[in-house]
Amino acid sequence: MLLLDETTFEQKDFISSDGLFYFSLLRQLRAKGFYSLDEVTILSNLQEDVIERYDAIGGWDTIQHQIDIINLQNFDTYIDILYRENILINMHDDGFNLLKEIGLNGKNIVPLKLFRKMSAEEVTDWYEARITSYGTGYSSKVIEEEEIDFDDEFIESCKEGLENGIPFDIAGYDINGNEINCFPFLSRQTMGLLEGTLTMLGGFSSSGKSTWWITVIMALLYHDRKILIISNEERIKKFKTKFMVWLLAKYSRYFKLTKGKFTAGDIDTASREELKKVQKFWKDNYKGKVKFVAINDADMSIVKKKIRENVLRYGYDTVLYDTFKIQESDFNGSRQDLSLVKDSRDLDKMGKKYNIIMLASVQLAEYMKGKLFLDSSVLSNSKQIKEILEGLFLMRNVFDEELDEKSKYYCKPFIITRENDKWIEEEYKPDRTAVWRMLFVEKTRNGRNSSDTGIAYLLKFDGDHCIFRETAQCRPKHGEIK
Repeated sequence: MLLLDETTFEQKDFISSDGLFYFSLLRQLRAKGFYSLDEVTILSNLQEDVIERYDAIGGWDTIQHQIDIINLQNFDTYIDILYRENILINMHDDGFNLLKEIGLNGKNIVPLKLFRKMSAEEVTDWYEARITSYGTGYSSKVIEEEEIDFDDEFIESCKEGLENGIPFDIAGYDINGNEINCFPFLSRQTMGLLEGTLTMLGGFSSSGKSTWWITVIMALLYHDRKILIISNEERIKKFKTKFMVWLLAKYSRYFKLTKGKFTAGDIDTASREELKKVQKFWKDNYKGKVKFVAINDADMSIVKKKIRENVLRYGYDTVLYDTFKIQESDFNGSRQDLSLVKDSRDLDKMGKKYNIIMLASVQLAEYMKGKLFLDSSVLSNSKQIKEILEGLFLMRNVFDEELDEKSKYYCKPFIITRENDKWIEEEYKPDRTAVWRMLFVEKTRNGRNSSDTGIAYLLKFDGDHCIFRETAQCRPKHGEIK
């Protein structure tokens, strides 16, 4: 019964009366908190008219027979067949003749026979590709078509910032009425996150990629986005913990409960009271706006299916995929790098197709860890990804030598201050006992990337509270450190 939670079925998905009945029966019991099925549970928790129908179609013996012949390992296959058959029914209802032969690659085929060899997603992709083949030799997917003229409407749209993306500078206001800062300078530099584009964060293992995205997500939620998180890295409890601890610190300004204590269940009375405030804040402002999907491996067909479902059915307009991986094998003759580029292209296409913000993480190969100035070369054979992306950020740990003024690796940290209507650089001396991350902007819409300016962001990382603080900028050295 727990497998039911992994589907997005509705009653309309079942056209046989028996199928609809058993689905409704299971869903009612699941809604009451049951996770296993037996006859006592059914007879004790369902209404009399439901039990009468249950007895009329064979009672427990019928259910036991299904349990005996069904293999749970084939659950995904069963689900896909149901989705596929419903797609075929809808195609038929829309007038598509599934039994009429059509020409395909020089052969005549019956669509129904072809589709029965496909998955649900393959049927949908085939149909979309078939439609696009009806063109006249050029693409009809024109995004914009207009004679160039600089009218007042265009100037006003620029003045009002309508050409910018969604900012991720702040996440609203804390309990004291102060702004909850996220990444104000980075947001301004990149002009926000634009719909219909893919932005990626690359980082090494344990650098805090998933935690970095928490800050961005909280800013996007403040701007009324509806966010789908798909992860092959972490499970939902870890993400929930990060959100809760982040809100405790950033919204409630409460720092006594750390991520470690929260995970271990070391929650005293005072912390419990603060958690209740965060629960209420989340319920009042963001409940129903964030959905989490955990998958076992990096299967892009499942990722695309979940994106399609949640965008079309439930109106999600922002998707985070966490994480792509660049493995050592990618540089030893295997072509996994091509798969990574292809999967990135698929995400970018979905972003454009549905006009949503696409976000993703990529884990860089460990052998690149000593590189000081990060650029697209750290993607190695997968560096073509950069061409696909609207924005590319690269993050690594900061070495202690980079904070030592006497070291040849000193990164020269500075902050920007305003003086007499001019922005000036002021030297900044970071706390060497703190934890730091360095973030490089490798690609952005306005063209001011780290490779051109030589400047990176110095982020203070508070892992206990899942917080990144945009503290300073710096000029990291080129080369490697051992």
